[in-house]
Amino acid sequence: MAEQEQKSSRTYVEIIGDTVYGKHLIFTIIISVVCSFIGFFIGRELIFPRIAPEEMIQSYSLLLGIAGSVTGLLINTFLFKPKRTLNETASTNNELSEIYEKLQLDMEEERESILNDPVTAQEMKEQGFYDMFIPDGNEQHHPEEKK
Repeated sequence: MAEQEQKSSRTYVEIIGDTVYGKHLIFTIIISVVCSFIGFFIGRELIFPRIAPEEMIQSYSLLLGIAGSVTGLLINTFLFKPKRTLNETASTNNELSEIYEKLQLDMEEERESILNDPVTAQEMKEQGFYDMFIPDGNEQHHPEEKK
């Protein structure tokens, strides 16, 4: 029960359209920065002064700092797993119409553009979501086919 209360009291932050737990965001930033600096300073102070020309030490150290960033990314990937779950359900034509209405988009205009473009219609059929946009029996013939 205490674990459930702790989960519900977490503060979330929206970053680039995704919602994340604030503490985890701070830790991932700290880990990435520390790994980058460690890579840079090890390269600048320990490795490259011994093996690289003087004018290339900074450049090589920056490359090692980038490698440290990648290492930080890998560490963060293993430490902080995604917490969301995706539940995929097939949408019906009615549900899609409601969504379009809420977004103030014209569903009929969308249907017309699909019906007037055979390539788009074929791709949608192959992907399995053509029926969400075009209900059975509502299919119109393309202008080229009316001739």
